Amino acid sequence: MAYTVLDLFAGGGGFSTGFQLARRGELHFEVLRAVEMDADACNTLRKHLGEERVIEGDITKDEIKNRIITECRDVDVIIGGPPCQTYSLAGPSRSGKPEMRKALKSDPRNTLFRHFFDLVGRIRPRIVVFENVEGIISKQLDTELSHKQQIAIEVICDELESLGYSTQIEGDFVRRYQVLNAVNFGVPQHRKRVIIIANKQNRANPVPVLSKNRSPKTLKHAIGNLPIVLPEISVSKMNSLIKMKIITQYFDRSLNAFAGSLRTLRESYRDRPEVNSEEFYNILQYFDTCLPGLIRRKYKKMLYLEEFLRGYNNLVEKYVNSHLLDNAAHTPRAHNIRDVVIFSLMQQGSSSAQFMNPSSALFDHFLNELYPYDRTKHVDTYVRHSWNKPSNTILSHMEKDGLKFIHPDQPRTFTPYEAALIQTFPSDYQFFGGRNAQYRQIGNAVPPLLAKSIGEAILEHFGKMN
Repeated sequence: MAYTVLDLFAGGGGFSTGFQLARRGELHFEVLRAVEMDADACNTLRKHLGEERVIEGDITKDEIKNRIITECRDVDVIIGGPPCQTYSLAGPSRSGKPEMRKALKSDPRNTLFRHFFDLVGRIRPRIVVFENVEGIISKQLDTELSHKQQIAIEVICDELESLGYSTQIEGDFVRRYQVLNAVNFGVPQHRKRVIIIANKQNRANPVPVLSKNRSPKTLKHAIGNLPIVLPEISVSKMNSLIKMKIITQYFDRSLNAFAGSLRTLRESYRDRPEVNSEEFYNILQYFDTCLPGLIRRKYKKMLYLEEFLRGYNNLVEKYVNSHLLDNAAHTPRAHNIRDVVIFSLMQQGSSSAQFMNPSSALFDHFLNELYPYDRTKHVDTYVRHSWNKPSNTILSHMEKDGLKFIHPDQPRTFTPYEAALIQTFPSDYQFFGGRNAQYRQIGNAVPPLLAKSIGEAILEHFGKMN
């Protein structure tokens, strides 16, 4: 038996994908409609759900809202997570210029949950699942009736109960919401989310079952078998890069660090066909042949460095064309040489907060000197992940904030494809749009395996009701 689902603020489809994967005997879900206003995300949804199941538009508009009600009048479950940029614990709203912070806090997207509940009240599904970031627990907002500040999560629960839904949780008579960490549900990532499950049968709501594996999934499980990817290095405006004088002053150490990271890849992955290829060998040979002469340069170092990096980029392009063309999403953004040197020298599982701290065992004088940002505001800008641990929370703005997602042993940041696998999207799941649009869809998504666990708990609930 199939229960129907309406996915609001569907994004790239993480919630829908997880519910489609959920099974309890013969019970499963069918996504009746997914609603989204972002054009790239809608193209992604159409690819995986079909044209007829996607409604592209703004749910605050009467035309879209009426269409949703007409086409989903008898839907069993409404799921969704209204955009939450302001009250996220991570991202621009917690760090950035005061003007940006002020703008985000007045963002109309923070009241989109009211439109979510307007649809709940008019459609009246059997179950409602509201998902949002952990930061919503502490966000304060004014109600429409008074100036008294209320915790946003309580406002949302009250809204559901006013519509005739029970928010009580099985075995918990105090809280009306659940804070779930995706890492406990088979996701190789620390990612806390607030979940409210509500039903109109006046029953206690189910709690998703934790993964049977006590040890969390790691990055090695998620992306350890992917082809080796080498970074393209941006040569434009290299002269204006902060701390480039340190690179040229310590040419030997800087460039040999990068070369050493590539040689280490050759040793670590000697069984990989792409590493044993002529294209990879040519890159190493290029370093062996040209790097010594470059390091000996006393004058015009930047000019010769630019020429050297252009030659390297040409060889990387040939490597990509031979070994990576079948997956365009497995391509990182271009990096500047300063960052690549930093990546190459950082240890797995370390951060810039450690290599800049003289009392840390990971303090590195050279990296400390090379750090280019205002350390009174940012100390954890660079984070190199570890193979044997889960990832940090995948973010929607990784195109701009990718330095917190440095690959464990390759001198680059995570590709969109790696981010999607860490989120537990299926390996053949395709995202539409440019790299920034893909990162946004991936980073905003509910991890499908977490959504699957939520869906299975609800199917169990339906089974008991029947």
